[in-house]
Amino acid sequence: MATFLFLIPPGAKSGDEKARIIRDRFSWVAFVLPIFWLLWHRAWLAAALAFAVQALGAAISDHPVFGLAGLGICLATSLIVALEGPAMVVAGLEHRGWTVDAVISADDRATAEEIYYTETPAGEAQTRDSVSLPASETSARRHAPMLGLVGFKEGR
Repeated sequence: MATFLFLIPPGAKSGDEKARIIRDRFSWVAFVLPIFWLLWHRAWLAAALAFAVQALGAAISDHPVFGLAGLGICLATSLIVALEGPAMVVAGLEHRGWTVDAVISADDRATAEEIYYTETPAGEAQTRDSVSLPASETSARRHAPMLGLVGFKEGR
């Protein structure tokens, strides 16, 4: 099962067809080409930071003593972008006014879209076993994001 985040633009209602769907998973493309992946997803500041850190790692890797440390810096940067890249994209969209409308666990994107866009005639979403709804309304405690990860309103 994969987790899909549905973000709606500012001023849009839930279930809007302009919703952006982001799959929260490890990305091999982001691991191999982290800077290009970030540029493709318009995370300009993160791409500039990743470029600076990887350039520093490449400069250090030429040193005879610290060569492995430089390679470790480059590898760590790629790993962070591959694991947290979707969270960086979500954070950038939230900064621009988008809101996370739903967090859905499904086998594939088509199933997640079907769950998100299928509603009863009364306008209320149907109850499904494979839906992971945000739990922020059911919890009295508020938790902040941990370890630098982006919080999804306790929906994961």
